[in-house]
Amino acid sequence: MTEFIDNLLSDVEIDLQTSIFRLIMSLMIGIIIGAERQIRRRDAGLRTFTLICVGSTGAMLISIWIPQTYPNFLNGDPGRIAAQVLTGIGFLGAGAIMRGKGSVQGLTTAACIWQTSVIGLAVGAGLYSCALVATALTIFLLVTVERFERRLFIDGANRILVIRCSSSTPDFDELRKTILMSHIVINSFTFSVDYEKESSSITYKVTVKTNAPHLELCKNLKTCKSVTSFNLME
Repeated sequence: MTEFIDNLLSDVEIDLQTSIFRLIMSLMIGIIIGAERQIRRRDAGLRTFTLICVGSTGAMLISIWIPQTYPNFLNGDPGRIAAQVLTGIGFLGAGAIMRGKGSVQGLTTAACIWQTSVIGLAVGAGLYSCALVATALTIFLLVTVERFERRLFIDGANRILVIRCSSSTPDFDELRKTILMSHIVINSFTFSVDYEKESSSITYKVTVKTNAPHLELCKNLKTCKSVTSFNLME
């Protein structure tokens, strides 16, 4: 049994047993990464990441098998199919990115898709140690770094905050202090005014921190002079 496992781990040629072993290993890695994304209720979850990892491994196996089986085949470059996998994964990752009004979501999931495909290629090439270490680091970054960001309060989501005032000359300093008190970071703003109606509108591009209570923002803005309404959008 030990000799059989050693042969699987050290076998360079692609045969049925080696292919099955690498595909199963890729399946398990895809499940591990996909489960983390599924728990966080991301659009790309367990099935998506498992298919990406297994598919990348299959592509690498084929890429190695062609020049191995047909040594006189002039275009049998083992890296050619693998290179095209990463190109195709780029389009799949782009589909996971959603752009809203002032915010971009899904970048971490897109990066995970690309990373999972690289791990799948490593498994297909027989780089088991590299694949396992990359998997461990990926899970570590997804789980631990997010908690670290929350502790430092450097995480948050980009939003658009629109404040409407019944005055053409609102108190910008008061509004700024009120927004900052609500655990919201101001990145930039634009100002528009209607002199006929004696009203104005201020559009802030802000970063809303994870611990920011929206009810607190509502209460604070209500106390500001001339503020008639506000809208917080993605």
